[in-house]
Amino acid sequence: MPYYGVEITETGPGSSTVRTQPVATVFLIGTAPVDDVHATAQEQAPYINKSIIIKTREEAATAFGAHKTGFTIPSALDAIFDQAGTTGVGEIEVVNVYDPAVHTGGVGDVDNTHIIGAFSPSGVPSGLKLAYDSYQRFGRFAKILLAPGFTGLTGVRAELETICARIRARAILDTPTSVTAQQVREARGPSGSFDLQFSNRRLVPVWPHMVVVDTANAGQTRLDPYSARFAGVWLRTIMENGYHHSPSNRPIYGIEESETPVLYIPGDATSDVQGLRDSGIVTVEERWGKGPHVSGNRSSAWPTDTDMRNFLHVQLIEDVLDEGVIAFLDQHKDRNGNLARIEFIEEQINDWLKSLMIGDDPVLSGGQFRFDRTKTTSTTVAQGQYFWRLTYAPVGVMERITVDRNIDLNLLGNALQLAA
Repeated sequence: MPYYGVEITETGPGSSTVRTQPVATVFLIGTAPVDDVHATAQEQAPYINKSIIIKTREEAATAFGAHKTGFTIPSALDAIFDQAGTTGVGEIEVVNVYDPAVHTGGVGDVDNTHIIGAFSPSGVPSGLKLAYDSYQRFGRFAKILLAPGFTGLTGVRAELETICARIRARAILDTPTSVTAQQVREARGPSGSFDLQFSNRRLVPVWPHMVVVDTANAGQTRLDPYSARFAGVWLRTIMENGYHHSPSNRPIYGIEESETPVLYIPGDATSDVQGLRDSGIVTVEERWGKGPHVSGNRSSAWPTDTDMRNFLHVQLIEDVLDEGVIAFLDQHKDRNGNLARIEFIEEQINDWLKSLMIGDDPVLSGGQFRFDRTKTTSTTVAQGQYFWRLTYAPVGVMERITVDRNIDLNLLGNALQLAA
């Protein structure tokens, strides 16, 4: 119909910008004494095989109760919150699989099948499968997966590996108690007494367990899995320093000591710490006057995989880049692939990449996003497929620092003002 007067229409691609997705996020699965804090089955139901967001210690106690022998969630939450600095530890998504009505024999009735979970005929997830549901529920996938006390059960590690690959996460895996540094290294090969024979940038084995005060038994200590405390340190690092920083060489709070002393001699390439790190194990350093610190920058991919992404912070940087680009491009899918939109997309993503390269603490050493005018052809355009290329270089980490030291005899003469 005819229109008379001033009219405004929008023809451009808009003003959308690229946003970094949440990074300090953990998915924790295990068991909690929900019947201690929720009296009836009806009150307990929201805390059984449901994802509950926990941000504070108070929320944790209200939802899942205090630590109780045999249960894993309260102690893991304590371990994570022990690591909190002034900026906190981000967001913890917790799934309790213990159901008092089902596990009538107690928490010991919980087995690998309950942790692994399943999809019901109508598609409702349980157990670890709930990690797939995080994006639909909370707008992000968790970056760290934890199942302390259960990663050694049949099928649990394999399920974690599958989930991590699909949602761009990483799983922290505990080793057994009462094993030595040598046994841990042997477990990376076929003759080990337990199995660490995997090479995956998304699986991070940790050793040893940690000795902590047992709040369930006054005056006693207990062994806690290292995984939750390491995850807490990593979360604190992300919150305080950024996701592009390594969690290694940072203090571990809330422990008495490690289960097994780990020999660390600065400058000595033969100490236990050196051997463990070179085997792709994250361990602990205990130093005089400094206390226990995380020690290890690499995933289980090392040493068979020498790609830079075996560094923990590098794989995380790449995941953040991928998710940021995917989330931005998702707004443009099914829109016309004209030159204006293509140039807009390039400009917005490159501006975002440039923002990650500036300042005193950049995320990237360099990066570029461009439309691939070689791979994209008339034929692919006719089929609705457009190709792009993302290249980047993360900032490295000073894992090995080499100093070339020698005696310069000329300095003796200089000090005495001798003739040259």
